[in-house]
Amino acid sequence: MQKRPNWKELAGFIALALSALLTPLEAQTAAPPRRAPVATKVEYVVVEGADYAFKNPPSVNNGIVTFNLVNVGQDLHAMTLLELPSNHTLKEFLDMYHQKGIIPPWMPTLGQTPTIAPRQEAFLTARLKPGKYILACLIPGRDGRAHTEKGMVQLITVK
Repeated sequence: MQKRPNWKELAGFIALALSALLTPLEAQTAAPPRRAPVATKVEYVVVEGADYAFKNPPSVNNGIVTFNLVNVGQDLHAMTLLELPSNHTLKEFLDMYHQKGIIPPWMPTLGQTPTIAPRQEAFLTARLKPGKYILACLIPGRDGRAHTEKGMVQLITVK
């Protein structure tokens, strides 16, 4: 017949188990080392989406950039932010997107706003390094043609 543990043995076992769990937690409550505050400037860029073009500054500074897409057209619009690798061109992107209906696998997508109705706005924030980027409205028009085919694509340089 097995011996049943008494309450003192059970309490000792529980205390031992809890101490093993609580030790790392206690170590985490120590104050983190102090670091100098980092000043972060966010660049704010208004992009007007019309039927069928983007109006935006040709360049922005590197770092955190918030794009504010404002739909000034009569159709639905959205804005996708794509990084254009230095060994590729805007034409290569457009050719693949229009012929195959896909974003090229060599092109990083950094984000997309929701689709917005006329007189609405949406925001997209990303940390950008120097280089070339593409703003594109990838939604199809009522006639079935992509908004990019109608000219709603814009190159932007990050300095």
